[in-house]
Amino acid sequence: MGFLTPRFLTLAAVVVMTACRPQPSPTIVLDPALAPLIPHDTVILSGIRIDQLKKTELYTKLRAEGKLKPLADFERETGIDLEKKVFDILLASNAKTAVALVRVQFATEGTAGVEVPLGKPGAPRFGYKGYTLTGEDSEKGFAATYFNRSVIVAGPTPIVKSVIDSRDGSKGGPPKALLDRVKTIPSSNQVWGVSFAGIQTALPSEIPGPLGGLKSLPIDIRSIVGAVDLSKGVKASAEIVSGDEKNAGKLNDAVKGIIGIGRLSTPDSAPELLKFYDAIQVTRERDTIRVAADVPMNLVEQVLAALSERKLI
Repeated sequence: MGFLTPRFLTLAAVVVMTACRPQPSPTIVLDPALAPLIPHDTVILSGIRIDQLKKTELYTKLRAEGKLKPLADFERETGIDLEKKVFDILLASNAKTAVALVRVQFATEGTAGVEVPLGKPGAPRFGYKGYTLTGEDSEKGFAATYFNRSVIVAGPTPIVKSVIDSRDGSKGGPPKALLDRVKTIPSSNQVWGVSFAGIQTALPSEIPGPLGGLKSLPIDIRSIVGAVDLSKGVKASAEIVSGDEKNAGKLNDAVKGIIGIGRLSTPDSAPELLKFYDAIQVTRERDTIRVAADVPMNLVEQVLAALSERKLI
C-alpha cells in the first residue's frame, strides 16, 4: 500500500472533486428565482444575461470609450446600478404588454443586505398586498417593486400586481412550450429571445424607397428563436418558422432581397458595410428559415465607426 502517499491521496481527492462538480449547461437555464414569476399568458420571452454581457469584448470596448450612457440613464431613472447590481433580466410579454423580471444582488458581505430605493428620489410609492410599489397606482401607470431581496418586478402597474397575485402558482406558471424552446438556445449567448406570438399580415402596399418592390408581401410567422453572442465580435442567429413551405419561401426571398437592397444602397465610401452584409447567411429548410451572421470584432468596429459618421448611432 506504499502508493497511498499523501501526495497521491491529495491528487485523487482533487480528481474526484473535479469529476463531481456540476458542469456548465450547454444551453440557457432560466434563473430559478425568475422563472416561476413568468406570467402564464407569456408568448414572447427574452433575456439579457448582464453578468455574462459585461465579460464580452464589445462591452469592454464600448465601456472604455464611454459609449454606455444608457447605463447611467437607467441608474438615474431607477436608482439601480445596472452594471454592478444586476445579474439577469427577463422580459415577458403577452404581445400586448410586457413585464421585466430583474435578478439583483444588494447584499454586502457580512450584512443581511439593504434594498436600494427604486426610482428617483421622492418618487411616489403605494402598498399592495404587503409589497411597496414605486410608481403610479392606476390602470395606465408604471410601477416597480422588490418581489424579494434578489428580484425586482417592473412594468405596467396592473401586470406587476398580477405577478404578485400569482406568487402562489395559482395561475399555472409559464408556458412549457416556450420554456422548452429556451432550452434549445446555446448558453454562449448573452442576449436571446423566443416568440410564439405569431404574425399573419402583409407589408403595406405603398412602401417608399428601395423596399417598394416588396409591397403587399404576405407574412406568415408562427415562431421565432433568436440569440446573440458578443464574446468576440457579433455572432447572431435566428430561426423563423412559417405556416407552410410556400410562405416560408416567400419570406426567405424577402429577407435575401432586403439584404441585397442594403448592399446596393451602400455607398462606395463604406466598403465595411458590404462586408457586414456578406457576413449574413440565409437558408431555408421546408417551413423554417435560418438567418446567421458571424461578424469579427475588427469589422464590428469598422461598422460602428461608419454608422457613427453618418449619425445613425
